[in-house]
Amino acid sequence: MILKGLVKIILIIAQTSIETIPKEIAKHNSVLNDSLRKGIKPTELLLDRSIHHRAMLNLKNNEKRGRPDILYHILLDVTSSPIYRFGYLELYIHTVQNYVMKIANGLRPPRSYNRFERLMVQLFKEGVVGDNLIELTRTSFSELVRHLQTDKVIGFSRKGEFKKIQYIIDNAIRFKKPTFVIGGFPKGYFDEEIASCFDNVYSISRLPLDSSTSVNRLLCGLEENENFFSAMYNG
Repeated sequence: MILKGLVKIILIIAQTSIETIPKEIAKHNSVLNDSLRKGIKPTELLLDRSIHHRAMLNLKNNEKRGRPDILYHILLDVTSSPIYRFGYLELYIHTVQNYVMKIANGLRPPRSYNRFERLMVQLFKEGVVGDNLIELTRTSFSELVRHLQTDKVIGFSRKGEFKKIQYIIDNAIRFKKPTFVIGGFPKGYFDEEIASCFDNVYSISRLPLDSSTSVNRLLCGLEENENFFSAMYNG
């Protein structure tokens, strides 16, 4: 159900730490053992630091890679939120290897991490899961922003100007297609190609926050905004 009269919020999780095993480490013992255990090809496995840490040490940009659990928690939180279920929020996942997942409204991801992992393996192999519930395309962040034709792009980072979440939201929804960007990686800052697309960068905490915590702060802030709250619950 999509309610009329308000803007649709776009949320992009950028440089999300999810990918399949790169060819250069596909023959590492930790990868081969994982492949045997799960019964799939090494290059179809999800790169996971908790399993493939030693294999990852020489990978470029490895500090931002191998954390598919970050996306798992974000998907559960976003798709359970009223702002998403009422149709006011559109979700895109941009990955560290420049793929984009388009998430259809109505997605209900698996509650089990093992089932989520199998779903992502299928997605990277086939490019789509379900009845187009998630579609995967090779797309850079800047290409995604151009395609969405957004008129306001706001990044969240500890390096940004500190503002209360309601200040950020109240100013953003004055635009026709505001887009919020939260990093899907464990630490560090956005690559320059991504940061150059931001109109503003804000910090919402004096302390570093996990990606899922930042997402939940945004979701709660949107749902507590007077306009969205009234439309969802009094409309």
